[in-house]
Amino acid sequence: MDFAIKKNIFQAKVGAPSRKAGLAYREADKLTLAELQALNWKRRVRLVTHCYQEVPYYQAKFKEIGFEPGDLKSESDFEGLPILEKEDVRQNQDRLIANTADRKRMRSATTGGTTGEPLTIYSDPRVPLGPMTWRMLEWWGVDISDNSAYLYRAVPTGLRRLLSDLFLFPTRRKYIQAAHMDEARIQYFIDEIRRTQPKYLVGYVGAIDALADYLAKHGIRLPFLQAVWTTAAPLPELKRIYFEKTFGCPVFTQYGCVEVFMIAAECPEKSGLHIWEDIRKVEILNGSKSAEIGESGDVVVSDLTNYAFPLLRYRLGDRGRHLDTKCACGRCLPLMDYVKGRISDQIRLPEGGSIPGEYWTTIFDDYPEAIKSFQVYQRKDYSVEIRYEAHNDGAIKAVRAVSEMLEKKIKGSFELKFIQAPVNTNENGKTRFVKSELS
Repeated sequence: MDFAIKKNIFQAKVGAPSRKAGLAYREADKLTLAELQALNWKRRVRLVTHCYQEVPYYQAKFKEIGFEPGDLKSESDFEGLPILEKEDVRQNQDRLIANTADRKRMRSATTGGTTGEPLTIYSDPRVPLGPMTWRMLEWWGVDISDNSAYLYRAVPTGLRRLLSDLFLFPTRRKYIQAAHMDEARIQYFIDEIRRTQPKYLVGYVGAIDALADYLAKHGIRLPFLQAVWTTAAPLPELKRIYFEKTFGCPVFTQYGCVEVFMIAAECPEKSGLHIWEDIRKVEILNGSKSAEIGESGDVVVSDLTNYAFPLLRYRLGDRGRHLDTKCACGRCLPLMDYVKGRISDQIRLPEGGSIPGEYWTTIFDDYPEAIKSFQVYQRKDYSVEIRYEAHNDGAIKAVRAVSEMLEKKIKGSFELKFIQAPVNTNENGKTRFVKSELS
């Protein structure tokens, strides 16, 4: 079917609100940095005012600090507002729902994160989420109406799958459960997508890794793919290079979570993640203070679209940093570095302190041709074991160099071992490159 016809059919089915949102995102991509910042500030002021007037949790918090909306006049005023922690959300779920929210129509989602403690949040039914995805896919040269394939933990089945297929037609999507990827299921999935020839593939890093291993092992090529979208975990550079070689197309990543659907995404230049400044406010904090540009810290985000269950200055539990660079793509959306670790993904030191996860996830970045996969594991006695899989004999040199680098950093504070062994970073389809029994 002609692409234009297929796209028009898809757009007609999704409805006017989604089409309007998609157009707004395209227009936002054309704004200057100053225009984006002005829009961001306007929307923050509006959200804070809404929280003050309609959300019981924030009404109490603002009262505690003597804050009123008229006090919000500068960035420093905004930075003085309380941080919303995950535990705050757990303990105040009902009080975070706006008085004006349509509770019957609110969408709910639950995440356990890396802690395993469930956290349920709600999103505003008036805000279509799909167009946020369209925006990013268009950057990558594909379209939401193109055939696609998904490697996710939860996939539609039964009547839900049938209704989804009918709604999407003539667009076709194929699925495989990321937590159940044995060789038989993978081969069936490959047979299916050979028939539908998806232009892009979406999946958890761990699940895509398992598929890539199967393709490499059996010499299978998927020439119809034009993009691979990795999600749910950091994408180490050595994995990106491995995936691009195996799938024969560009591999991209984005940043988001269950609580805040889309926060930032990379463009084809791959020079960092473009923050969606028109709908998100991203802060990087060290303690309660803003980190300097280029300095790593805790990621704190405000969702400027969710008025039903506002997340204002919400600490995600991730580590990141702002970049002081302009992207060659021409978009003025500000850049942040790739999120390479969570606050919980730290290696603890016996004398106190820690080495953050974002350091460990990059230790083999200079050796993508030698190292296929790795995982850093810390035991309760503080010893650290680095398990790795090798592409070739160059791994010997790579391990020696990384070992010397790490020994200089840790200065003998704990035992460090390298073990060449099969690595399984895939936990229910998701990926953990750094794990500590002390976290």
